[in-house]
Amino acid sequence: MSVDWQAARRALARRLLRPSAVPAAADAIVARGITSVLVARPNHRLGNVLLLTPLLQELERLLPQARVDVLAGPPFAACLLEGYPMVRRVDTLSARPLHQPGALWRLWRELPHRGYVLALDAAERSQSARWAVTRSAARWRVGMDDAPDAPGLTRAIAFADCSLHQAQMPVRMLRAALGHDPAAAPPPPPLALRLRDAERAQGRARLQRLLGEAAPAAPRIGLFAEATGAKRFAHAFWQALAAALRTHVAQARLAEIVPAHGRPLLPELPGIHTAPLRDAAALCAGFDLVIAADSGLMHLAAASGVPLLGLFQATDPARYAPYGARQCGLQARSLSAAEIAGTALALIGPA
Repeated sequence: MSVDWQAARRALARRLLRPSAVPAAADAIVARGITSVLVARPNHRLGNVLLLTPLLQELERLLPQARVDVLAGPPFAACLLEGYPMVRRVDTLSARPLHQPGALWRLWRELPHRGYVLALDAAERSQSARWAVTRSAARWRVGMDDAPDAPGLTRAIAFADCSLHQAQMPVRMLRAALGHDPAAAPPPPPLALRLRDAERAQGRARLQRLLGEAAPAAPRIGLFAEATGAKRFAHAFWQALAAALRTHVAQARLAEIVPAHGRPLLPELPGIHTAPLRDAAALCAGFDLVIAADSGLMHLAAASGVPLLGLFQATDPARYAPYGARQCGLQARSLSAAEIAGTALALIGPA
């Protein structure tokens, strides 16, 4: 009788993904005793890796003695987190873990033996993240859940205490778990990629070759039109926005930030191609202003620190909009090109 190996692999993977029965610790979390932390958010999208950076900054502030392991989704996650010295290792889990039972088996075998003191489920309703936190056997296992006795967790933080924004939710969750007021000052930190000086200089040099030197009267503005599905704005929208920007500032120098697939969406503008992700972030940082549709590149630009306007039409800005210095999101469905241009240009100037 032939063996259906594919079905066998799926059965094994499903078994490995079942949460382990780990007893819950009844004691309160003691921050000074936390030396090793697991952060789990195994989502494969670029933006979801960058949305973890506020939590990493908060861990630096509240648990400076701790070393952190991150369970992310995509293989490029490690390069995005290079600027965080307390991150000891970055594991990745496929968007379809059932298709990679070998990798899943290695995690299943290793997680309980890594000695985590605290494990954080930093995702919103992710089966894989909850499994990893449970399987870690950490003394304290924290996640967002409205059920106070949520399986696998020693402390469940209600969603109402965690805000709506996907980058701020795990920050507030951590604060609540450690006994702090989740809404108290300081505000949750913004996304931060922590580019090196050499990377920023390289990005500025690329931009200077395309658009010339920076000048206050002639701001260099990058437009990123790529987005998925209903998030994408029509080509006519971007044409009208470019015209409105030039009406406001006649000398504005516009360029398209070309998507990773290499095909310009705004061929009437000079284009500069995105390179590896950190190079793309450095390129964004060289502009005076970036205007981007809701996308991974929008989050990458936000993490570079550039003045940024994110444009939304299908998703909620309250959950995903950039919020760093001179950064914001705009529900653009019913706004004119002139209104959007005015909001964008107001972001240029002293922070």
